[in-house]
Amino acid sequence: MSPSDRVRPGGVGVIGVGRYVPEKLVTNEQVAAWTGMSAAAIEEKTGIRARYVAADGETASAMAATAASQALETAGVDPARLGIIVACTFTGDYVYPAMACRLQQLIGARSAGAFDLMANCTGFQVGLDMVASRMMVDPTIDHALVVGAALQSRFIDWSDADSAIYFGDGASAAVLGRVPEGYGIIASDVYTNPAAFESVRLRGGGSSHPLRPDNISQGLQYYEVDGLEVWKQVVRYQPQNIRRALEKAGMTTDDVDVFIFHQANLRLIEYLMGKMRKPMSMTYTNVAAIGNTADASIGLALCDAVRAGAIRRDDIVAVSGVGAGFTFGTSVLRWY
Repeated sequence: MSPSDRVRPGGVGVIGVGRYVPEKLVTNEQVAAWTGMSAAAIEEKTGIRARYVAADGETASAMAATAASQALETAGVDPARLGIIVACTFTGDYVYPAMACRLQQLIGARSAGAFDLMANCTGFQVGLDMVASRMMVDPTIDHALVVGAALQSRFIDWSDADSAIYFGDGASAAVLGRVPEGYGIIASDVYTNPAAFESVRLRGGGSSHPLRPDNISQGLQYYEVDGLEVWKQVVRYQPQNIRRALEKAGMTTDDVDVFIFHQANLRLIEYLMGKMRKPMSMTYTNVAAIGNTADASIGLALCDAVRAGAIRRDDIVAVSGVGAGFTFGTSVLRWY
């Protein structure tokens, strides 16, 4: 088989989406009681009104399986036909093995290769890009699954206003399949600025900070967030990242029909749209209702936009995120 014979004609696109958000509601009023920051101030700063957190017995893999099953049903794809499963998460069931392996077991995808990918809150976008690229060079893979899962509530100090006001739990999923030429993912760009590596982090449990009885009181097991640095990073680099991805597709922001962002907070999305001189009607947000769901957030916004009819066939969709590190990623899709 020659190299050209190993490349399938056509494109790779999203053919099914799914979502899961747990039932336990945490309101701004509850967060206000824990942090001392008023409910009104939380909404004014973030645009977030509520977030949902997993029940005590819930696992990240179970949340992911629910979202995955919805996506597979929407796509009309039997799990046994999946060639690859990628779980985008940094809050999996264990440090290792990969949560994707548990997910594979839960949904019965016996023929798939499965592994985790960690690009933090832009993980879902990076996962889509990586899997689409893999499918383009492997003609044996007709269907793949990308899942974003975030069970963050167990890593948050709910008395810390710097983190508690933002985050919630959830999972999202997309089934990728073969689509006609010119559809699906047509360009992407990933950029990382490691100068801000320490600005958003979870140190406890890493090899540099293993959790021990003598350090558990130091709070290493909780998120640490420098919100101002996040803002600076996003407003400087995300618009550049979006433009680079669009340039690769021979497009500009004027060609985009819908922007789907990582749902960090509503005020940041409003600023980004304003900086690009685009109305908020050209993006779809759900962060006000469910908070920042990290790896799951891009997929949740995408799923909700599709179900609401905000994304239609032939639309140009820019999917863009930013994750701790800081890693910025944008994919440009022609929706099929």
